[in-house]
Amino acid sequence: MGSSSVNGTADPNEALYRDKSFLGHPKGLFTVCVKNLCSSFAYYGFTAVLIYYLYTEVSKGGLGLEKTEAAQLLSLYFALVVICGVVGSYMADRVFGVRKALRIMNIIAPIPYMILAIPGSGVIGYAVATGLLLCNSMIAGQSMNTLTAKLYQQGDARRDSAFAYIYIIANIGSAIPAVTGTIALLFSYHAAFALCAAASVVGSTIFLSTERRVFGTIAEEPADPFPEATRKKAVFVLAGIVAIIAAILAYLFSNRIITIKQFANTVSSVAVFLPAIYLVYVISSPKTKPEEKRRVLFIIPIFIAYCFTNLVSYQGNTVLSIYAETSVNMNFFGKEITPASFVTLQSIFSILFGSLITGLWAKLGKKQPTTPGKMGIGTLCYGISILIMVLPFQIYAPGEKASPLWLISFYAVYTVGEAICWSAGTSAATIVAPAAFATQMLTIWSMGQSTGASLSALAANFYKEGSESMYFLVIGVAVVAAAVIILVLQKPLAHGMGIDKKD
Repeated sequence: MGSSSVNGTADPNEALYRDKSFLGHPKGLFTVCVKNLCSSFAYYGFTAVLIYYLYTEVSKGGLGLEKTEAAQLLSLYFALVVICGVVGSYMADRVFGVRKALRIMNIIAPIPYMILAIPGSGVIGYAVATGLLLCNSMIAGQSMNTLTAKLYQQGDARRDSAFAYIYIIANIGSAIPAVTGTIALLFSYHAAFALCAAASVVGSTIFLSTERRVFGTIAEEPADPFPEATRKKAVFVLAGIVAIIAAILAYLFSNRIITIKQFANTVSSVAVFLPAIYLVYVISSPKTKPEEKRRVLFIIPIFIAYCFTNLVSYQGNTVLSIYAETSVNMNFFGKEITPASFVTLQSIFSILFGSLITGLWAKLGKKQPTTPGKMGIGTLCYGISILIMVLPFQIYAPGEKASPLWLISFYAVYTVGEAICWSAGTSAATIVAPAAFATQMLTIWSMGQSTGASLSALAANFYKEGSESMYFLVIGVAVVAAAVIILVLQKPLAHGMGIDKKD
């Protein structure tokens, strides 16, 4: 992370590393938290109503897709965001540097939401907006998490709690879906997207206006830079590849050569294997030292478990979002609520459980579980949460509206798992990351999200009315099995990763 000297002279960022002005942390963490707050406000407000926008009839302000297509398209989007983040993290490490990547990203960030806010933007507007969101991922990747990690010198015990703060604060912003859902219901989807655009503008403005002061020269240069001439060439090559892919897809879809289902299944199948390919690249690289190779190998089992947790997570964003609108009684204690309210409820649970779990680990101190142990417990919660959804399909007859308490129970148990896994897993990835792949290792970890989203898109092919119980049962049993394996192996995994029990 940081160091006390640079070329034998005092590190100009030493005071920033030691600063404790924001809740005992460097003031740069405040900027990171505010940016995450606004970004999650925009992103979750957008994604919570997006699936309904995709399949709502055109006459009612939507795009008029089939529900299965909408679920697959949304899962595919989630997967592509992370996959494009692989490119972004590589560009940050070798071309832009974390700070420059974040500056570019923050300039572009509000534009996609602004496009979606334009009435009548339709399918073309959606395609352009999501394309820009994916381009942003290709520029910055996991740069924000890398910048957060670089605020702390090696061995600084505040790092884990920094990621826990980010998790909690970002989830405050993710409470917005109830608002955007209500705005979409009362006014239009475009009005909801306009609110997301406003949040994104605020976040970008605050980051761009404060980052030079609060981060000094931290992460200004690429971690493993290309020569200057090669950097410029890399930018043009990336832009050219993006333009060619966009043109090919536009041609294929406009001429009905491929369907959404075919495209989603093909990309999702490939995406499942991308993390393994990337891990082989990192481990086999001559830039990775022998002890670094060993640590990376031992994170693989908990990474696989993380992929399974994200399979559950994206069921909540897709299949269960449709279930909420079509099969759940939305009258809750006499008040009519929107389906997007369940995402807001999830964020409230995230804040509550995130705070409680952070406090629990602090109180337990050296008695707290190992990092793999935490991942095992969290994964088990994910498995139990999806198994809960087997029950309403056994209890309620077809066509009968289920109680919203079933979805509330799902989100409650699932969010306990998320609160445990997110901070523990992200922190573990930063610890085992080889020096030459600091940002890219975080991207590999985040690819557990793309793999989970890809598995979700593929699983959607098997989701049919009348077979829901078996669908959720198979997913739940697979996730629970992964959790049990991690819990059994937690001690050798922790030792292999070089993670002390107190971490």
